[in-house]
This record gives sequence, structure tokens and C-alpha cells, in this order.
Amino acid sequence: MFINNILLENYRNYTSLDINLSNDVNIFYGNNGQGKTNLLEAIFFTVIGKSFRGTKDIDVILSGKDKFSIDISVAEDITESVCIKYNKNKEKYIKVNGLYLRKTGQLMGSILAVIFSPEDMQLISEGPSVRRKFIDIAISQIKPTYYFDLLQYNKILLQKNNLLKSIKYGKSKKYNGVLTVWNQQLSEVGAKIIFERSKIINHLSSIAKNKHLKIAEKSAEREENLKILYNSGISREIIEEYKPEKIKNELFYLLESKSEREIEREMTLYGPHRDDIDFKLDDKDMKKFSSQGQKRTAVLSLKLAELELLKEITGRKPIFLLDDVFSELDDKRQKAFLGEINNVQTFISCVDIDSFKYNKNNSTLFEIKNGSIVL
Repeated sequence: MFINNILLENYRNYTSLDINLSNDVNIFYGNNGQGKTNLLEAIFFTVIGKSFRGTKDIDVILSGKDKFSIDISVAEDITESVCIKYNKNKEKYIKVNGLYLRKTGQLMGSILAVIFSPEDMQLISEGPSVRRKFIDIAISQIKPTYYFDLLQYNKILLQKNNLLKSIKYGKSKKYNGVLTVWNQQLSEVGAKIIFERSKIINHLSSIAKNKHLKIAEKSAEREENLKILYNSGISREIIEEYKPEKIKNELFYLLESKSEREIEREMTLYGPHRDDIDFKLDDKDMKKFSSQGQKRTAVLSLKLAELELLKEITGRKPIFLLDDVFSELDDKRQKAFLGEINNVQTFISCVDIDSFKYNKNNSTLFEIKNGSIVL
């Protein structure tokens, strides 16, 4: 898979852009604030149907305009084109291969991509929601039905939490049977999510460990072992049996046995919405004990592992987007990281093209200035 053309209209600071791309390495360079990240954001928008930066759709419309559009054409893949249009009336239209989609979630899996931006350092340093978002996007690309399981789970969760509040404040007198019904539904869908997450995390951990050894050995004085673990309210022993029925039964037991506590707290205390991902380096918690350099190397390894995982499971070639990630890497780590990127279309943004090591013979350079390509 590779994108051979992208057309933008009224997106961020781009009034109009029509650019043909290389199927190898594409480097967007220029001063800060010129639109390099905006271009990578637009590409990833066609992957998940929204901005990876958490920006509302309406806020990416060029100032003074009332709509934006993104059109990409794709080669060597089952997907040939993706078009997304959005206007200030909050109407979004998505087409894949010329056919309109009824729901944004149906876009998942059309374009496969991995993105690495400076904000990804939060995967280790920030709270669990950042890590859950990462793994959910990865799995949704591999298995689009997973995305709809998440939507269903969150809908059930909201309804159950509303019931818990009603019970606490005396608005629901007969609640035992109703609460059990919600717990059954949460367990059914929640088990699917926990099963998929734990299975993918285990696979990612194995790949990331090997990637980490290759990158870290170029700059570390000794070998460091990276481990990534799924951390759930359900015991690790049950999860690592990888049997959805057992996970479902254990989750249901926890929800039923902790009902009184949940009523007091007005929230559901167990389930995939509370789970986390642990990063361990030599069996030590990286959030507490690792340096910034060690954390960066671990995240680099994770992204490379995600790239390989997508290729391995789907049999398709994902796109790799790298947003200003080389500015804080020394030469050794840059070379080691770039040496692990093989046979995938890659997009790199940077301020100074001389600031990192790359093969100029395989790269196409684009200078970005004020939302335009400098010719």
C-alpha cells in the first residue's frame, strides 16, 4: 500500500494542495508553523476519520471557510481512494473507493498507518487513557469490528453508571435485577475487548523487545530488556489463558460482587475502561524509574512493533508517519531506528533535513512554507 496523491482544500493552513508522492520516503521540511504536521495529520485523518491531535472536526477548517476536504488515492491495495468532506453544519461525508459510508467507524481498516509524534512520549509518562487509545486504534485497524465493540461497551457503561447514580439517590428502588442485566451485557462485550487487547499486547511486547534490543544496543552500555504488559482488574493468570468465556465469567463476578461499592462511588469499577498497559525495563516500572532517553527508545520500539504487527496480521503494507521525532535522537539511535524501517511508504516531517541520517537516494523532499509546497 502507498498513497500516490493527496488533495487538500481548506484544511488547517492549506487553501489548496495537490501533491504526488513517492512510494518510498517523503520528507516534508521547513520552519515551524508552516504546515508540516498539518499534512501528516490530514493523511492520518483518512485512517481514523478524525484528527490524531484530538482537535474537533470544525476546528481544522481553514479560517474564513465553511468546509474542508481530504482526497487521497492509493496504489497496490484493496483500497483505491478515500475522500472526507466536512462542513460547518457538522455534516461529514466519507467515501471509500467511491462509495459513501454510513458510519465513521466503517472507515477503520481502509488505510493502515502508524503515526509517531512528540506527543507519543505520553504513552509512558501520562495516564491510562492515552495508552488505551493507542491500543484501541491499533486493534481497530486490524479488526474493524473491534471499534464497534468499543462503541457498544461505552454505551452500556454510560447507562449502567446512570443507574448507579439513581440507586444511590433513591430514584431506583428495585435495582438488583436491572443492575445484573447491565453487568451481564458489560461482561459480554467487555470480555471481547479485554481478550483482543491482551492478545495484541502480548504480540506487540514480543516484537518490541527485539526492536528495542537493536535500537538500544547502539547507544546503551548494557543490554536492557523491554516488556509490555496488559494490566487489568482481572487476574493475569486468567487473561493469559486467552479464553474469552473465562474472562467474561470473571468480569461478571467482579461486577456483581462489588455492586455496593460501585453504588457508593457512582461508577463502574471494573472493565476495560479501567485497564492499563505497563511498560517495564528490566522488570522496573518505566514511568517511575526510566530516563527520558530510555522512554523515547521504548516508544520508538513500540511504534516499530506496531508497524510490523499490522503487516504480519493483515498481509498489507501500512504507511509510517513520523512527525518531528528525530530532533531529540542522537545519530546512533537515528540510524538504528531508520534501519528498522523496511519496504513501507514513510512520511517524515522535520525543520532541518541535515539534522538526521537518511538515504537521500530513496527520499523525495518537499519544502513546506505557509501551507504550500515550495517549487
